[in-house]
This record gives sequence, structure tokens and C-alpha cells, in this order.
Amino acid sequence: MIYETAAAKLGIDPMRCVVIEDSIVGLKAAKGAGMRCVVTYTTSTEREDFYGLGADAKVPELGSKGVTLGMIFDALRSDPNAEILKDVRD
Repeated sequence: MIYETAAAKLGIDPMRCVVIEDSIVGLKAAKGAGMRCVVTYTTSTEREDFYGLGADAKVPELGSKGVTLGMIFDALRSDPNAEILKDVRD
């Protein structure tokens, strides 16, 4: 519900939102709100089936992979269906 509320308050279509999460609960919340989701995981959650649950990308540590907001959003500006972080994701 928090993601839906945030999108509504900002006046942004949920389909244009990307959530960064670190758990299955967060992933399910993002997908339930109709948003894309990038999952950053830890050693304790690395074996979870994030892609099977709908994650758009799975990256261990965004900073260590050099991920920037531009890398996440630039492709989506020209193609709303573009893959997210296809060059750095697991």
C-alpha cells in the first residue's frame, strides 16, 4: 500500500516507477502495486527465487556494480518495456 500511496501523492503512473528492494516481501509489495522492482540481495537471501516472483533485475550490491539512477531509468525513458540493468544483473 505504501508504494501505491507514494505514486498517487507524486502523481506518477505506477508502471513508470521502479522500486529497489532487498526482500521477497518488498518485491511482492512492489509488484502488487504494479511497479517494476530491482532486488539487491544479501548472502542470506541470495538463493531466493526473486526472478520466479517477478523481479525485473537482481543485483548483489548496486554500488559495487556501479549502478546509477541513469542506468535504471534511461532505457525506460525511450522504451517503457525495456529490460532493467541487463548488463549488470545476475
